[in-house]
Amino acid sequence: MKGTVLGFDNLTGEGVILNDQDVRYSFSKINWRDTLAPEKGQRVDFEPWGTMANNVFLDVRAGQFAPAADMSFKEAIQACFRRITDFQGRSRRKEYWYFRIFGIICSGLFSLISGDLRHSSGISVGLLEIVISLAWLYLFVVDLSVSVRRLHDINRSGWWTLLYLTVIGTIPLLIMMCFDTNPRINKWGYPAK
Repeated sequence: MKGTVLGFDNLTGEGVILNDQDVRYSFSKINWRDTLAPEKGQRVDFEPWGTMANNVFLDVRAGQFAPAADMSFKEAIQACFRRITDFQGRSRRKEYWYFRIFGIICSGLFSLISGDLRHSSGISVGLLEIVISLAWLYLFVVDLSVSVRRLHDINRSGWWTLLYLTVIGTIPLLIMMCFDTNPRINKWGYPAK
């Protein structure tokens, strides 16, 4: 169903959409499936669910989506963290690779900190190790979700991420992550760029 965003409040994470038949639907940040933030006046496509709008995407035909070159490093990282639980949408190549770089930097920092902690002892050191482990786990989930969305963007199933479990399978998977966005709408939504 098509509609227009009437407004969105960043503090509460909730907004309202008016469909083409003048019926209002509310939506929250978790229903928003696009990398760009919702703004008043945007044309969207969504699935009605009672009085709620679910799986809200920008309308590609309205030409409102930004090209991949416009996404900065910071915006890509923020988009990945904002969409941590989104295993259904699509993500741009730039978003995936920026988060991959961010993950490598964080893993290096975690390794340095953990290496220094091996020579120390105490309760605070143990707590810091737990915090580092939880942060690493959080980054892993974010990385998994952006990898699945990236595969969806090239019209592949997210199950291909299981290739990461094999040594030799990582190479073709990384090559697939370099493919350009499939320009057609698929079962995971509109093109990411």
